Amino acid sequence: MLVLTVAGLLTATLWGNKGVRAEYQVNFTNMWVGRVTPGYGYIGVDTWWPNSSGGIYNPCQNSSDPFYGACILSNSGQTSYYKVQHFTPNGTDFPYGIFIDNQNQNNCKTASWCTNKNASTFTHGWGRLVTDASIEIYPIYSNGQYNAALSSIGGVRIQTNFPSFANGGRYSNNIGDIALPAIGQPNVGKLNGFVTYKGGPVTNNRFLFEAFQEQSTYGTSTQYPVTGFSVTSSNSDGYYNLGALPDGTYKIYITDTQNHNHKIILQNVSVRSTGERLDFQVEQGCFGHISPDCTDPAN
Repeated sequence: MLVLTVAGLLTATLWGNKGVRAEYQVNFTNMWVGRVTPGYGYIGVDTWWPNSSGGIYNPCQNSSDPFYGACILSNSGQTSYYKVQHFTPNGTDFPYGIFIDNQNQNNCKTASWCTNKNASTFTHGWGRLVTDASIEIYPIYSNGQYNAALSSIGGVRIQTNFPSFANGGRYSNNIGDIALPAIGQPNVGKLNGFVTYKGGPVTNNRFLFEAFQEQSTYGTSTQYPVTGFSVTSSNSDGYYNLGALPDGTYKIYITDTQNHNHKIILQNVSVRSTGERLDFQVEQGCFGHISPDCTDPAN
């Protein structure tokens, strides 16, 4: 069995409430998450830590990382979640929280970008290195697939750090149980519209929409902040629907997948009701939304 390892002890430096330095061996890091309701769905887990240039480094967004194969979807693409978890009406597959480990099996064995295809396990030390993590929740529609446009239940995103040490691991604060937003609830809206090219509809699945709420207006059972999250594509009529979203303002990434992945970023998009509409015209700069709130690298 081939195993790749990170040299050195898996240790982290923590500071107690009296400012006393202590060295602990970190065996794992844990997102303290409870139940997710209603229905069925899956949860993408991202992890990161500071890099040398003052930004952040997410190993599962970097297929050249020597341990990229430890990311669950690494064989399917050059970016991946770290883990994918699941929930059902009967519970979750993480009854003790979501663990960020120091070792994972190799999931990248056949794709052209896979490095170390013969490794069975990577000991990467990410459970020690991680400073922040997030989960993105995708509720599943009745046909067993995620489809924000058809589901009355919306997804959310939660980000956390890990301030506590116990039992050989680091822990987030208690995130608590997560009740997903649903159409018909107070303070839940919906954003939809059409994408056209010179007055006509674009082809099916041409445009990808990714929406992230900019400030939380929603909370868990412990009042941990939650932000709305949705991913959808335009259909053969050029129509898109981001589904149920907590009321608030959103940053939306809009990608033309048939034009060199031309992407714009639209900020401060208000969602306050279930009747919100925002249309886009492909042939125009910022797809028709030129303003200080739009970033368009092509213009």
